Amino acid sequence: MKQLIRMKLVLIGMLFIASSANSQGDVKWGDLTKSTGRLINIIPEGEDSYYALRSGSGRFTMTTKLEGSYHKGTELIDEGKLELRTPEGKMAKFEAATIVGKKFVVFLSDRQKGANVFYMQEYGSSMEASKKIDKLASYKVESGRRRFQGSFDLYQSQNRGFFAVVWTIPGRKEEHANYGFKIFNSQLEEVREGEYEVPFKEKISSINDFYLSDSGDLFVSITEYKESEKKIFRRYDDYVSVHIYHISEDDEAEMEIDIEGKRVEAMSFSSDNNRIFVITGIYGDKDKSGVTGLFYLKADFKEQEILAEGFEEFGEDFITSDWSDRKKKKLDKKKAKGKDVEPSLYSYIMRDVHALEGGGIVGTMEQYYVRVVTTYNASTGATTTTYYYYYNDVVAYKVGADGGFDWLAKIDKYQVSTNDGGYYSSYARYVSDGKLCLFFNDNVQNYSETSGEFFLAEGKKVKSSRISKKKNTVAICEIDLSSGESTRRMYFDRSELGAIVVPKLFNVDYINRAVLMYAIKGSKEKFGILDFDE
Repeated sequence: MKQLIRMKLVLIGMLFIASSANSQGDVKWGDLTKSTGRLINIIPEGEDSYYALRSGSGRFTMTTKLEGSYHKGTELIDEGKLELRTPEGKMAKFEAATIVGKKFVVFLSDRQKGANVFYMQEYGSSMEASKKIDKLASYKVESGRRRFQGSFDLYQSQNRGFFAVVWTIPGRKEEHANYGFKIFNSQLEEVREGEYEVPFKEKISSINDFYLSDSGDLFVSITEYKESEKKIFRRYDDYVSVHIYHISEDDEAEMEIDIEGKRVEAMSFSSDNNRIFVITGIYGDKDKSGVTGLFYLKADFKEQEILAEGFEEFGEDFITSDWSDRKKKKLDKKKAKGKDVEPSLYSYIMRDVHALEGGGIVGTMEQYYVRVVTTYNASTGATTTTYYYYYNDVVAYKVGADGGFDWLAKIDKYQVSTNDGGYYSSYARYVSDGKLCLFFNDNVQNYSETSGEFFLAEGKKVKSSRISKKKNTVAICEIDLSSGESTRRMYFDRSELGAIVVPKLFNVDYINRAVLMYAIKGSKEKFGILDFDE
């Protein structure tokens, strides 16, 4: 049975004690130390141990110079610069880094004459490179086609038992894109490889994503569009269908996602060891922009059979729950004039899906978009372009073991920044102890001064998040998985922490049951650890 969940206030009738020990929750924070560059990733190794990887210059620029550090708990153990070189000693391009078989490895690429080559290099805790560098994959590139020389991507299974190297060579509009892959286990043994041509021309298709299961199966989702010679940009009414392929050397099984004639806007998918596929996503009408609901599909890829499916439309009350009174009145006036103006959500992207014990899943999605404003100075003839990055409301949902939607929940959030890619925006989340927990930067004015609980007056909009010392706070929103009921409060703020958290760079380590956190202050940084089970 579906429940419509709105953010509820739980005023606890006691003073909010803003002490460092309580307001910072159960996070163990290290000291602020000098940062050597822009953090790229936190890579968990084992219980309370992890690597941190940084670019060598500036917070918002990427370079080929990398620096790394090794930590245990909140203590820095070792650090150093990484030499990114091919076996011939040439400078190589950084692609990704992870843990493979309990070893810290970095993936590199090098565009040589007539080929693009992908390598893997092992590094120690002091960032010294091993003598051996492994060549994992390569493909030929055509000379004179600089824009179409392709790229490498790395995908790792959730259990870290497998990783896949995938390369994509886009075709011209009248051609088909080609992609290839190699799959390795954690012992660096190649278990599968292949190379395929996308079954649709480049101008009527796009590769959405690849997914690698815990059993080493690789899947790809592709959206098909209508063919049109006149349109430059694809619109919502150009949508045809989404196709999912399971790829192996001798088998390319396909399943088409048909949700009663609706348009699939975005989706997340996972599978078990029996190739039972679970897909959740958002859909909209083919003849209208925006999204109108969530869907769930459970399918047996081997038997090409739908095992369970569910659909949940976003009702008007849900969509308008955080609208201002003025915006609601505008909608009512349009309806009174007989206009077809059903409200809808827009610009949402799927963030994650988490499988629950005993069946069922819980997932989240976030409203995200970029607004570009260009101004012209008539006296100087100069133009200035400003990029506004918006990360707004979060929608959380739970699908029960029977395939039906148990509840939907909307978390009001408004985050906007300029020319920084939304560095401090978005949220981190984890599932544990019967709860879905979300962390994000917020504004203290959205919370009660006495209790620290979320407070929003009727008909008022949530205030934009802030990173200033006076107004910044880190919020925690906890959603009960059984009921969908939620509470939201201040977890800690900048004045207490002495730094600003960067939720995008948090790493949720389900294997070791911890969230690795990161915060910065100017050129200094600090790391924190939140253990799920403490």
